[in-house]
Amino acid sequence: MKTIIKNLEELDVFTKKVFEKIQKKDSAIIFALSGDLGAGKTALVKSAAKYFAISDNVTSPTFVIQKEYEIKNHDFFKKMIHIDAYRLESAAELEYLKWNEIILDNRNIIFIEWPEQVAGIDMPNVAKIHIEILDDEIRKITVS
Repeated sequence: MKTIIKNLEELDVFTKKVFEKIQKKDSAIIFALSGDLGAGKTALVKSAAKYFAISDNVTSPTFVIQKEYEIKNHDFFKKMIHIDAYRLESAAELEYLKWNEIILDNRNIIFIEWPEQVAGIDMPNVAKIHIEILDDEIRKITVS
């Protein structure tokens, strides 16, 4: 699926369409977000937080690597986990974040930016989202 996004309102519409299609699985749902710096990976996570009615200020976890947010009003998701793997050097570093535990909990929805940094890590139930900058405002989003 490919779509062109021209502003944050269109991103919210896109996000809503994606999340309305998600069905409960036997492990966490993972979104692997790739794209250049400034492409909009964190903006997509902020849009997801909006969809899940998370009132916390969502920012990139570049320096802390991982942030967790409680989801209160969803049928099956209870925690949104946002990981920025940009500074990681290998998949093994995710083990310190208890990766193998968080992916087993089907109440978790996980967003991992820069998944190429942790290539080879187990990612069941993963949707790959690539965000391409077309100009200052316009992005092309490809979901596979």
